[in-house]
Amino acid sequence: MTFSKILFSCFLGCTLAGCGAGPTPRLIDLVGEEAFAHRVTPSKAPEFPGNDEWRHISKIGLVVHSDATGQNAAPAIISGHLETLARRTEKFLRERCSFLEVLIAPLLSMPVNFSQEVKVQGQRLQVPYTLVVLFSSRERSGPQKIGEATLMTQMTGTVIENSALAEVGILRVSDLKMVFWAEGLATETLEQLAVPIGTNQPSAAEARDILRAQAGQQALDRALERLGSACQPGK
Repeated sequence: MTFSKILFSCFLGCTLAGCGAGPTPRLIDLVGEEAFAHRVTPSKAPEFPGNDEWRHISKIGLVVHSDATGQNAAPAIISGHLETLARRTEKFLRERCSFLEVLIAPLLSMPVNFSQEVKVQGQRLQVPYTLVVLFSSRERSGPQKIGEATLMTQMTGTVIENSALAEVGILRVSDLKMVFWAEGLATETLEQLAVPIGTNQPSAAEARDILRAQAGQQALDRALERLGSACQPGK
């Protein structure tokens, strides 16, 4: 099922900056504070200046993961949608950052030691740097009358809002030091009627899966734009 099949009921809300508290950065918790210790914490700086070696390599690894272990976290983006987001990232890295090879690691399933698994994947792929894309989100929902308030066609339903965070970080595989970090934030909203109308529509569970992926995609695109600016600082 593609993202486009839910566009009829899923629309772009606003960035988290204007929508209250959203998910907090998770990458520093998963890879460890020591990965950031030689610089500053990601919440204080969008990127790390002074190390541009990664910009000149031809091959990079790619690890994409959706985290649901944070406080009040929404369920993770399912694997099928994560694979689509991984391919989207791969295309961006080739076109905007001019990497000749982007080697996508298999999706991590409930990693016990995230940083160690990223390192093992990087060594297996034989790459000096790995780009880690980490998704996390929070959701809130509540009952609402759906339809024009002035008409008698209003129906009972539920509005679900997913506030998504996408973090992109470039790790040096040899010592697991972070040489770049940026984030993107977005919110998507879904209206679900209490009684579905029509056929060949996603189930309620499928619709929520697509909502999370759609919000994650919007957040990812914003994070990748910052990465693209770092890849081509002179442009």
